[in-house]
Amino acid sequence: MSPRFFFTTLFSALGAAGIVIFGSNAIEANVEPTIATEAKPMPVTVERFELKNSYAASTRFLGVIEAASDSNIGFEVAGVLSKLDAKEGDFVTTGQLLGRLDIRQQRAALALAKAQEKEVAAQLELAKLNLQRVNSLLAQSLVSQREADDARLNVEATQARLETTQASVRNAEIVIEKSELRAPFDAVVSQRITEPGSIIGPNVPVLRLVSVGEREAHVGISPKFANLAEIGATYTLHVGRDKVSARLRSIGADVDPQTLTVLAVLTLPDDTALRVGQTVALEFEERINETGGWLPLTALLEGDKGLWTVLVTKENADGELITARESVEVVYSEGERVFVRGTVLTDTDVVSSGMQRLSPGSPVDIVPAIRVVN
Repeated sequence: MSPRFFFTTLFSALGAAGIVIFGSNAIEANVEPTIATEAKPMPVTVERFELKNSYAASTRFLGVIEAASDSNIGFEVAGVLSKLDAKEGDFVTTGQLLGRLDIRQQRAALALAKAQEKEVAAQLELAKLNLQRVNSLLAQSLVSQREADDARLNVEATQARLETTQASVRNAEIVIEKSELRAPFDAVVSQRITEPGSIIGPNVPVLRLVSVGEREAHVGISPKFANLAEIGATYTLHVGRDKVSARLRSIGADVDPQTLTVLAVLTLPDDTALRVGQTVALEFEERINETGGWLPLTALLEGDKGLWTVLVTKENADGELITARESVEVVYSEGERVFVRGTVLTDTDVVSSGMQRLSPGSPVDIVPAIRVVN
């Protein structure tokens, strides 16, 4: 073996040994324990739990705003719609002319009826004069009683024909009157259903009118609350974030077979700026006798068998403030809080935030809750 080859092999072996020793020391340094010997208290906010004998439960039912009068109106007689002045969004007053039918044929019928009336009136006048002459001759025994009776009955028959023609005249006038469409109440034109030129049948809708002023809320409520509600009492309606007080005007006597609800009608104040078709919620409040207390939703942790757990604070033997676990059952929820019953004692502080970092027995430090004001 040459000296050069010997020294090369020696240096390589020494280098490998150094790398092994250095790596072992580094590994040992990394696996040294770094566990803290003392846990620091975690800052938390708490909610004082107070036992109560009952709670107020709110129940809401959806409804819709309706006008006191919301009608589809049309003509009572048939004809061709010749004019329709009312447009969608127009305000109309009671008795205002809205549209009319083509009445040329009705005018001709009226003229014919009036002509027949004049003709029969003349015949009646002639029959009365003839009756007077016959009665005069009968007194002189120049005519028979039969001729006198014929003259009298002719007057009565002509009088009846005159009344018939007069009725025909009045009927033609009524048809012409009903060929005009007038507003039955103060309203806003919500929809034009038919346009001019259309052939209109009796009672075919032409316009939809929504009355102005008084508004009503029609709400379907459960039979339970229908029995508890009081006619004339004031209840709260929720419209978005707003609240409106309304008076209960009536409650239906039957249950809707589809919704299984009873119709409640509430009258809104005159100054309420609500539109027909808006959705509202009628709120009822009832007192439930149940022992428990209120907690924020943030205080709940999921437990076993449908129960929830909370962390409460208490002092240990060394006087330190630590957490302990208690079980609760949610009885009623309302927004961001719940009414619960369980093993939590009254006047106990329940942790309401920071629970994801805690476990039973963890030391804590109570800090005041910060409320954000918008």
